[in-house]
Amino acid sequence: MPYIDFQSVVKKVNLKPGGKKEIVLEVTDNGLNGKLDILSEMIDCKVDVSMESLIVNYNITINAKTNEPLTTYKVDDKGVVSEVKPTGEQLEADLGLPPEKVPTKEQTEKAELQVIDEFILSGLSPSFEDLPYDFYSIIKRKHEGETYMKLASELGISSGKIVDLVDEYRKRVAPLAKKWDEWRQGKEKAEPEKGTAKGENDNTIAAGEDIEENRDSVQDQEDDFQGEGESGDAEKTAASVDKDALEAFILSGQAPTFEDIPYDFPTLLARRKNGESWLQIATSISTSSSKLQTAWSKYKKLVAEHLKKTNGNEEQGAA
Repeated sequence: MPYIDFQSVVKKVNLKPGGKKEIVLEVTDNGLNGKLDILSEMIDCKVDVSMESLIVNYNITINAKTNEPLTTYKVDDKGVVSEVKPTGEQLEADLGLPPEKVPTKEQTEKAELQVIDEFILSGLSPSFEDLPYDFYSIIKRKHEGETYMKLASELGISSGKIVDLVDEYRKRVAPLAKKWDEWRQGKEKAEPEKGTAKGENDNTIAAGEDIEENRDSVQDQEDDFQGEGESGDAEKTAASVDKDALEAFILSGQAPTFEDIPYDFPTLLARRKNGESWLQIATSISTSSSKLQTAWSKYKKLVAEHLKKTNGNEEQGAA
C-alpha cells in the first residue's frame, strides 16, 4: 500500500458541484523529493488525510500602556525555564501592599510547532493540574508515527478530544518554548567561541543540557548524531567499527539497504558532510530530528553488522 508524508501550504479550498471540495496544496522544491511516483499512484484513489498546522497561535497578556508582556521568563544554565516576577510586584508582595491595577490587552503570538515539540521532548516543559496527561509520551509517540486515534483509544477519550488537549498544552508552553529556544541557540553559538565545540562549522542539534535528570529516556543532547542517540547493542555494534571507515563505506554507495529504514542515509550523510545540519536535513524531508536520529543509530548498527560479517567471511576465505 503506497504511503507518503510531506509538508505543504494549504493555498485554497474550491467548492465544486455536487457538494465536493477541492483542496489545493503548495509544496516547496524539495518537499516531494523521491515521492512523486508514489503520489502519482494515488491519483483517483481514496486516501486518509490528516493535517496539522506547523505554526501554533497563542495569546499573551500585555501592558496596554507599554505594550510589554506582563509575564516574562528566564532560563537557567540547565535549560529550565521559570517565570520572572516584575520588581514592582515583588516589592508590593514583600510589603503586603495590594497589586497595582494595570490596563491590559490580549495579543496573538506565533511559535513554530517544531520548537514547541522539541521543548516538550527535552523533558523540561511543565505540567498543569487541569491537563493531567503525559504529553511528553503523547508527542514522542506521535513523532514516531502513531496516530491520534490510537493514542486516544488507549486513554479512553475521543480523537477529537486528544487533539484539543495537545493543542491547548502546546499553546500554554509556547512562550516558554520560545525562551528555551533562544537559550539553546545562544548556547550553540557560545560553545565554538569557548573552544568547546568540535569545530567552527560544527552544526549541533541541542536538546537541552542534563536532560537525563528530568527524563531518563531522553538524550541530554542530540549534538551531531555522530555517536549520539545510540544506546545498548546499537552503540556497542557501531562503536566496534571505526567511525571514519563506517561513514566512508556508507558514502561509497556499497552499503546495503534495509526495508525498515525509510531514509536514504548515504545521500543524507553526504549532505551533512557538505555543511547542512541534521536539523535542516530532517526539516527538508518532513520528519522530526528525534525520529531521524533513531533511524540513523539503527542504520549505523545494521551497516556495522554487515561490515563485520563481510570482513569475517573474507578472513575465513583467506585462511
